[in-house]
Amino acid sequence: MKDGGSAAIAERAAEYVSDETWNALVKKHRRGGCDELAELARAILDGKKQLHALVGRAAGGLLGIFGRSRIERAYAVEFASRIPLPTDVKMAAAARALQIAGIYVCLLGAGDLSRCACLKDVFETEGKDRVKKLVQGAVEDWIELPRRLGDSGGGG
Repeated sequence: MKDGGSAAIAERAAEYVSDETWNALVKKHRRGGCDELAELARAILDGKKQLHALVGRAAGGLLGIFGRSRIERAYAVEFASRIPLPTDVKMAAAARALQIAGIYVCLLGAGDLSRCACLKDVFETEGKDRVKKLVQGAVEDWIELPRRLGDSGGGG
């Protein structure tokens, strides 16, 4: 990542946390990598999946109360669990921001991205072909984040 990209990430992060918090995060993880940030990002994404599963089970349970058939309940569970929820964009943005921050601190540290847990997670979820575009586009995404969050009902 170019210096301009690093500066833009740090600047964008400062809009969501204080300079003191950002600097402490970078200092803490600079030496030890981003494992904790990756774990937190995974927990957010897992929470998103669990929330979708809960909505699906609730829909199936409701149809069960009304005596609907097994196939109708199965359809309701699957359908309801796939409907986008209002929190999806914010949860995904939070997880992505943690991953990008993790990649940033890995770059600042040893600069060895082969051991970067956040980058590995992005590889797994996005695919190797898209990672280069994601890393290059991270700065642009973060620049657009305040506008997207504002359009979906609020900031931070």
